[in-house]
Amino acid sequence: MKKVTTLFSVFIVSLFASMTLSAQGNIDPNAPFLKDKNIPKFTLNLTTGKSFSNTQIPKTKYTCIIIFSPDCSHCQDEATELTKNADKFKSVFFIWNSYKEMADIKAFATKYGLDKQSNVIVGRDPEFSIPVFFRPRMTPFVALYANGQLLKVYEQGVKVPELLKIIGGK
Repeated sequence: MKKVTTLFSVFIVSLFASMTLSAQGNIDPNAPFLKDKNIPKFTLNLTTGKSFSNTQIPKTKYTCIIIFSPDCSHCQDEATELTKNADKFKSVFFIWNSYKEMADIKAFATKYGLDKQSNVIVGRDPEFSIPVFFRPRMTPFVALYANGQLLKVYEQGVKVPELLKIIGGK
């Protein structure tokens, strides 16, 4: 009986630990971005009907890749806050990428005014190059690059003050 109780206790502790790690969104230790600090190769189908690849990223100091889902409330909050502060992010080129249907992605871009910002593109990565590179466990997943080199990832989105602190915005 003591062995059964001990095994059950170990099981419960293990289960709780895995749930806690999952809730914290720990990074997949095999995610390619941990070894390769360059912006991944990708081609997006944009909401405008055009294609866009990593080779077309403009020469801005910062590039921010956001993996999102249009129906995610945290992603919606992220879009609201970044759009509200768009004037502070002129030195950042934003790439919003989703795996959802294009109609949903386009509706999201329109609703949050992302389609009106010259330093923002929104689309779908049909080859899943971006998600395979980062292996996000939740959305929004944000990867911030400076001069093409990874600075930081945010597994649960990034708050405007944190981003402004890094890019030196006001």
